[in-house]
Amino acid sequence: MKKCLLFLVFLPAVSVLSCSHSSPGDRFAGWDYKHMLVVKKDIKSSSSVYYPAYIKLVEDADEAMTSGPFSVTYKDMVPPGGTKNDYMSQGPYWWPDTTKPDGLPFIRRDGERYPQAGIDRSQLGNLMESVKTLSLAWFFTGEIKYAERAAFLLKVWFLNPETLMNPHLEYAQSIPGITTGRGIGIIDVRGMYTLVDAITLLENSGAIHPDDMNGIKRWFSDFFQWLTTSKNGKDEDDYKNNHSVAYDVIVTGIARFLGNNEYAAKKISGMPARRIDPMIEPDGRQPEELIRTNAFGYSVSNLGNFFDAGETGLKMGVDIFSYSNPEGGSLRRALDFLVSYIGREDDWQWQQIGGFKGSMNNLGLLIRRAARYYNDPGYDILWKNKFEESMRSHWSLLVIPGLK
Repeated sequence: MKKCLLFLVFLPAVSVLSCSHSSPGDRFAGWDYKHMLVVKKDIKSSSSVYYPAYIKLVEDADEAMTSGPFSVTYKDMVPPGGTKNDYMSQGPYWWPDTTKPDGLPFIRRDGERYPQAGIDRSQLGNLMESVKTLSLAWFFTGEIKYAERAAFLLKVWFLNPETLMNPHLEYAQSIPGITTGRGIGIIDVRGMYTLVDAITLLENSGAIHPDDMNGIKRWFSDFFQWLTTSKNGKDEDDYKNNHSVAYDVIVTGIARFLGNNEYAAKKISGMPARRIDPMIEPDGRQPEELIRTNAFGYSVSNLGNFFDAGETGLKMGVDIFSYSNPEGGSLRRALDFLVSYIGREDDWQWQQIGGFKGSMNNLGLLIRRAARYYNDPGYDILWKNKFEESMRSHWSLLVIPGLK
């Protein structure tokens, strides 16, 4: 039987330049501010379950103090638009055709990453990771140096004319000899879901000048416009697999950052019909992910996309976790399908050329969250018995609660 979605009254969109908020939690996409406050108090004791993650965070933040800055302009090649300020990457699974003198057009080898495909991807990834780590280190330690370093990195990437990234992804995941860019390249900015929360947190640090914060918000407003109106953005929104779910995570996270809760709530409330119904079978299989050469990893990753979008939805009274389609497909079924292979990886019927360890650990983090979503102690027990020890220093424990 189809379950109805739960709604609160949509909040009106607000100016992207608004800086008056009761707490960072009002605009967080994925992080939980109340949980973070509890953790901040709890880690004063080294016996805290969160202490290992806190120590690892500070170690990483100290490294981030001397890393970067990062910029799209540090590459050697110039994108088709004629400026290094344009972000550029190549499809990760596309390789030169060795039967052709010039290697063109490239050919696809799913699951095998071409070493030179990243171009700007590593710069962007390092920016997002560093700002996340530094923002959290400031919050949990109170040391302003971390926030100041994060503010500097943000200014280089988003504001300085010589080094900023233009707010579009026209040349993301190009394929030499075939296309200069594709809609699926938008997945390169999947980490912006976390980055916008980090920036929201930093807004209260005093390290970012108000004019700079307004400039960053203008950048994201322009980028949001491109994401939601460009051909590449529309192509990604209509994709049939994990790419469209990741797109939902990205655009709703940015919408929350900009104060546009109406868009975010509407987008997530449409996910059952647009994403869950066509993507999740009654037994929990995700067919479009099972055809990949890393089928288990892609299935876990896409469920993570659903969970992240769902986490954002809960902040606005939209619940996709309780939804079940007429055939029985649901996020919980998708989770339980993957859980059934814990400890019996040899029974996995599909390809997983990258091994199971990393994907299993990511599944463990989802299980921890599922205990809260479904108020199910069974998931919490599974987390504690199978994953807690190996994942106890993961940063997400500091910002996302499990079962209370």
